[in-house]
Amino acid sequence: MAMRPSTNGRAWPSSAFLLVATLACCTRVHAQVYELAEVNMPGSFTLQTNYHFFITSNADDAKAGSGQGRLGAATVNFKDLRLTPKNNEPSAPSASKLDGYSSVQVSLIPVDKFWNIVDAEQFCDRNKLHFKGGDTHDEVVTFNVGADAASHIADLKFSGPYALTITNCGDLTGLAITGSVEVKNPWGFLPAIEFNKKAFYAGASVFYVITALVWTALAVQWWNQLFSLQKVLTTIVWIGVIESVAGWAMLEKWNSGGSLPWVLFLMTTLTFTWKFVAIVEMLIVAPGKGTSEDVSLKGHAALLSFMMAVFHYKVVMAFRHCYNIQMTQVYLNSMPVALMFAILIVWTYSTLGSSIEMLEEQKDQNKLAMYQKLRIVAGIGALGAGLCGALQILDPTVADNKLWGYHFLPSDGAFQILYAVLLSTCMVICLPSQDAQSYDYAVGQVDGETIGAPNSVWDDEDCEEAKKEPANKSGDDLVPVE
Repeated sequence: MAMRPSTNGRAWPSSAFLLVATLACCTRVHAQVYELAEVNMPGSFTLQTNYHFFITSNADDAKAGSGQGRLGAATVNFKDLRLTPKNNEPSAPSASKLDGYSSVQVSLIPVDKFWNIVDAEQFCDRNKLHFKGGDTHDEVVTFNVGADAASHIADLKFSGPYALTITNCGDLTGLAITGSVEVKNPWGFLPAIEFNKKAFYAGASVFYVITALVWTALAVQWWNQLFSLQKVLTTIVWIGVIESVAGWAMLEKWNSGGSLPWVLFLMTTLTFTWKFVAIVEMLIVAPGKGTSEDVSLKGHAALLSFMMAVFHYKVVMAFRHCYNIQMTQVYLNSMPVALMFAILIVWTYSTLGSSIEMLEEQKDQNKLAMYQKLRIVAGIGALGAGLCGALQILDPTVADNKLWGYHFLPSDGAFQILYAVLLSTCMVICLPSQDAQSYDYAVGQVDGETIGAPNSVWDDEDCEEAKKEPANKSGDDLVPVE
């Protein structure tokens, strides 16, 4: 009988299917808890890998000086595993045939040494999983699944990524497994590559809360006179607060409870895409009192499409390592975002150029200087976002477990830091102040004291009188206010 290695869930026919399949699979994966109820069982004499767990062992954790070793060793809990006939499967055996059937094993095998441990040509021997050099291996934890529900807890002694592997070394097909595999690091359920993200999002939360409070305090003083850029910046900074706080709460709950809080995950992902699109929309709105209503229907459709593409990209990238999605699929799923991002950059630069030309014609030097600075910021942001995207796709930190502590940088940190710097720069350029409000008013009285619109307010009767009296009582010429 030929034996067939299988990598369940690694090859996808399309980007859309990849997103749907990832979301569907992840409804049964909670952090490092993998529910086996919906897994497609391998056929006879077949090995398949389903998921990757990222482990830091107790010994390595203590050596790193993190102080987490006292919490206990990394463990795996094979919880209530049971072999059953698969529903609505013609080849499914009767329950009686499962009694004494002990050829199905669920194992955790180090990814880096997988084919050094497992014999690709002869991984089944005497109806059991067989390793090179024998039936057992120090770095592998294996659990035999039978017809009766059973559990087993074992320590994981070595750091690194582990592949959840299911083998069927018998002749029965049409099988199903119930139960779960729960893997816990010394600090909790967070995968080792995700652990430092919690501290990062805590720091981001502090930054955004302080920035939002300071900016809002300044903006409230001039709210009725704020132009569109300043109002959008107010919205964006509060979106940043929601995103960072939700991100920290998601990781905290993920780590302590072992279940991925999907509401917080979706909130974090959607607010990320929202603030990304919001800053683009801010730059393409006309200068002055323009609003998002100034953007055409086609423009809104383009921004919505880009937002959906970014959301798709973020979901796939969030689970690329645990599902071992191949680089070919990562590239294919990155291409729509990269192409649409390039189009948006051209659009943004074209719109900013038109705005600058209009301000030059109006000889509005203050606002002209502001938009010229924003165009420079947009250029730096476009270049930086491209580099951050490339770093996230290539991500050199996952291959070496000694670099896992820095995984948060290519995964989330680099772009978040870039965005925070660019947002802060835009705020400084558009800082609400008395000088900034003069952007939307003409100078009505040049006496060295009055800034902006004159204090006198004219009604219709005043205007009729003004037709008869070309000058005011003081003899100064009237200046129309825009």
